[in-house]
Amino acid sequence: MIRIFKKILLILVALFIGFWAWYEYTYSMDTVIPFEINNSNAKTKVLIASQGSKFKDSVVKGILKNYEKDSIYFKVIDIYTLFTVNLDKWDALLFINSWEYGSPPGNVKKFIKNNPEQLDKLIILSTVGSSHITLKDVDVISGESIIEQAPKYTEIMVHQLNQIIKRNNE
Repeated sequence: MIRIFKKILLILVALFIGFWAWYEYTYSMDTVIPFEINNSNAKTKVLIASQGSKFKDSVVKGILKNYEKDSIYFKVIDIYTLFTVNLDKWDALLFINSWEYGSPPGNVKKFIKNNPEQLDKLIILSTVGSSHITLKDVDVISGESIIEQAPKYTEIMVHQLNQIIKRNNE
C-alpha cells in the first residue's frame, strides 16, 4: 500500500513539475537587451522599460519608428533593471509589462511608491487582458497582448508621450 502511495505521489510531483515547466516556457517573458537610439546629449530623453515578447517588442519598435526623424534620445531597458537607472535625467518614462491578477510587478509598485515626483512623466502599458486597470496619478493603458493590436497601443503610447514632450518644451 505504501509503495502504491509513493508511486502516485511521484507521478503527481512529476506532473506538477511538467506543468510548471510548460507554463514557464509558454508564458514567461524574454529579457530585454538594453540599447540606445540617438545622442544621449539630446534635449529630450525617454526611457522605455519593457519585458520581452512579440507584442511588447512590436510596440517598442513602433514607438521608436514614430520618432526616428526626431532628435530624441531613447534608451530601452528590461523593466526588472529599473533600480539601476537615475530617473531624474529622463523627461518621460514608458513601462511596458505584464501585470498578474490586476496588479503591477513588485518593482513597478516599488517604483511608484518611492518616486511620486516622477509620476507625471510616467506612462504604463500593462498587458493584463482587461481595459479597466487604473493607478492613482499614473497613466495606465491596459489590454491584451494581441499582436494585431500592437499598432493601436503604439498610437496611444505615442499620443501620451507627445503630451509629455510638449509639456516639457513649454
